[in-house]
Amino acid sequence: MRVLARVLILSLLVVPVALRGQSGPIPTPASVFGFEPGADFKLATYDQAVSYFQKVAASAGDRMKMVQAGKTTQGRTYWFALISSKENLAKVDHYREIARRLAHPEGLSDADARALAREGKAFVHIDGGLHATEIAGSQQTPLLLYDLMSKADQPEMKEIFDNVIFMLWPTINPDGMQMVTDWFMQHVDPANPRAQQPQMPYLYQEYVGHDNNRDAYMLNMIESRVMEHTWRDWEPNLVYVLHQAPPNPYRIWLPPFAEPIALHAPPIPSGEVNMIGMAIAQGLAQHNQPGAVHMLDTYDAWYPGYIDYNPIFKNIPSFWTETAGASAIPSNVNASEAQKQPKALYTDPYPGGEWHLRNAVEYDETAALSVLGYAAKYKESLLYGRYQAGVAQIAQGRSAAPYAYVVPQAQRDPVAAVELLRRLAFAGLRVYQLTADALDAPAGAWVIPTDQEFAALAREVLDPQAYPDVRATPAAPLNQPYDAAGWTMPLSMGVTVTAVQQPLSPDVRSKMKLLGPLPDPKAKPAPYNLAASAATDAAPFDSAPGIGFDASPNAAAIVPPAGKITGAGAALALDPAQNNTFRALNRAWKAGLDVQYASGKYLITGLSATDQDELVKTFALQAERVNAAGTSVKKPRLGVFNAPTSMDEGWTRWVLDQYGFEYARVSADDIQAGHLRDKLDVLIVTDEGGGPFGGGGRGGGRGGGGGRGGAPTAAPGTEDRVKAIDDFVRAGGTLVCFNRSSTSVIDQLHLPVANAVAGINRTQFFTGISLLNVQVDRSQRVMSGMPETAAVFYDGGPVFDPQPGFNGAVLAKYADAGSPLASGYMLGENYLHGKAAALDIPLGDGHVVLLGFRPQWRGQPFGTFRVIFNAAIYGR
Repeated sequence: MRVLARVLILSLLVVPVALRGQSGPIPTPASVFGFEPGADFKLATYDQAVSYFQKVAASAGDRMKMVQAGKTTQGRTYWFALISSKENLAKVDHYREIARRLAHPEGLSDADARALAREGKAFVHIDGGLHATEIAGSQQTPLLLYDLMSKADQPEMKEIFDNVIFMLWPTINPDGMQMVTDWFMQHVDPANPRAQQPQMPYLYQEYVGHDNNRDAYMLNMIESRVMEHTWRDWEPNLVYVLHQAPPNPYRIWLPPFAEPIALHAPPIPSGEVNMIGMAIAQGLAQHNQPGAVHMLDTYDAWYPGYIDYNPIFKNIPSFWTETAGASAIPSNVNASEAQKQPKALYTDPYPGGEWHLRNAVEYDETAALSVLGYAAKYKESLLYGRYQAGVAQIAQGRSAAPYAYVVPQAQRDPVAAVELLRRLAFAGLRVYQLTADALDAPAGAWVIPTDQEFAALAREVLDPQAYPDVRATPAAPLNQPYDAAGWTMPLSMGVTVTAVQQPLSPDVRSKMKLLGPLPDPKAKPAPYNLAASAATDAAPFDSAPGIGFDASPNAAAIVPPAGKITGAGAALALDPAQNNTFRALNRAWKAGLDVQYASGKYLITGLSATDQDELVKTFALQAERVNAAGTSVKKPRLGVFNAPTSMDEGWTRWVLDQYGFEYARVSADDIQAGHLRDKLDVLIVTDEGGGPFGGGGRGGGRGGGGGRGGAPTAAPGTEDRVKAIDDFVRAGGTLVCFNRSSTSVIDQLHLPVANAVAGINRTQFFTGISLLNVQVDRSQRVMSGMPETAAVFYDGGPVFDPQPGFNGAVLAKYADAGSPLASGYMLGENYLHGKAAALDIPLGDGHVVLLGFRPQWRGQPFGTFRVIFNAAIYGR
């Protein structure tokens, strides 16, 4: 579909072009890859893309610089290119200082801000995406680089090079790009290139796969921290991340987003996003690339966890686009007559036809060039708007509640509070500490005042969410959230946070000490984790290994109360309310020490007083010396059902790894082979539709939770696996099931439990992914350390209704009346009244533990991690 002259010209630009003032001709992508970007049945790897970028940089002289941002999980280097005029790059530190000063506007006058906006340049981040199977974006960036550099002296490019400092990333998922492209090129059949390829049998980012763009406020992943660190170093004025595959027959989805958008998204950058989306559509139409659509019900911007939307809470216009198709294999697109009709937000319909990867690449390039053109034309507005949005946030924090958030040091798990605060500080929020009693809190409590420029982020993640009732008509069903409906960090992490409803008086402010320095506009940028010190755990008490959050001086200054031991006795008693208790237990088992359980606590014996002090200090534990003894707890032989492309299993492994658990990944074939009890004490099965029995279907519980139900799919060998699991439990093993896997286990093992929401239509019962309150039976060992009421992530799982013959224990239940909603959305609360959220069912000599929620959802609910840990050692 190459009817446009411009595209024809771009596709023919394969001859090296010598540029005035540069050191040599610009090499074409084909000269490095051996094929044109977007060619059918061909993909360039990350290594090839970086090699090409470096070759261009060597030829481009003073118009391009390569910058390292950090290392990935697999050790690859993050690279991005700085592209601008030679005059701009010669003064890039000065322009970066201007961008950082406007980003942090406290004390800056309006006149000075306007002058800086006039002088400054727009830093624009555009990347090749991070969903590695959405290949067009990363295949496009070399072509965009070539066309920019080879046309740098032409009039249409001059405004961009003069007014923009372009941060072009080949991709922001280097490991994934390398894995996906390697897999494709190894498995494409030259004799039959259109043949269906086998699915890549592992996640394209360690642990999280497709969830890698949903970690933006938790920052659990190394890759998320690399990006956040880089953005705080450079403070770009615009962030654009490329994605792929909107609904047919549309060819590219663009902002404005669907309703609802985030409640606390600042209006100035939100308006900029809308304008940029329309500018892209105009650019596509002008170049005869039809099919651009806006809004749709599909892509809302309610969830702040998106890496491509979270920067908006720091006053940066940030967004993504979705271009059609995600394959290097051509396809045909059909459009009905109705779909060919123009609409207000689909003004240039796509008529249908053959679609190639090259088409998607060209659409992405037009979109990127439109964004750069917008930034060049309106660079002063972008820079001044960053200042204005920050000033507005500061003013709001001084005129409207909440005026601050207070986090006392006294918590059920003091380290969880530090985990929360370190993430926010790493993201640019300033955290203070009380030097004396104030704000109804004792000295030592942490304070996040809202009169700061990034306060929108604090409001967005610390306040409970109330997902709006968005419907096409009053009688229509609710528009389903694109992602989560509720995520409030204090609730999910089990941390007490109080919103201050009165302005902060001068007396209160005099008792607030800033942790870490104020942002320094002149501070030099540094890669996140390239130093040798990254191999050492900077803060062993938190969940981030290596340099962790200590790369930020503000975050590094937030530390938990020092570990402390009270009492006297030979045994060290640890409270499972503290997640780090389980780190200590795993260290004790590794050292061959004895662990016991008594009265809701774990006891470690055999440690000298010095070793006890060191253990407690390392993990910032509050412990007690006692003489009590209890039931022996052996190190568990733990297995995790290996669903190799499951993000839920990946997140489970992440949680277990951070807290020192050793485990085996148990495949369906391993289960079918039987004799599990010879190898395992506990088997964890995460949120998998077919459970441990294969098939991958979605269990009946999903139907009530979100209208995504259906019976589990039978798979070859199911009967053998059912028998193997049944034998394992009856022989004394413990089977632990998360969310949907509970349904298949109930069905296959014939447990006396019904799903109270099976078959209920989503117009009657619906929550989306929301936080619901449950009442906990803390006398049950699996619930040791939990509070009486806890918030859990409910995501369309089963709601348990014990039936006649049930002889187990209800670990957690929903209240008999009222709404269990803590944050998010709740329709049909009556279906949950009095029903169970978690069960422990004896079966033979073993146990089946069913959790009707996701206790490790995206590594966020620190408040329910201990349920996983208790269950993991229940079998010994």
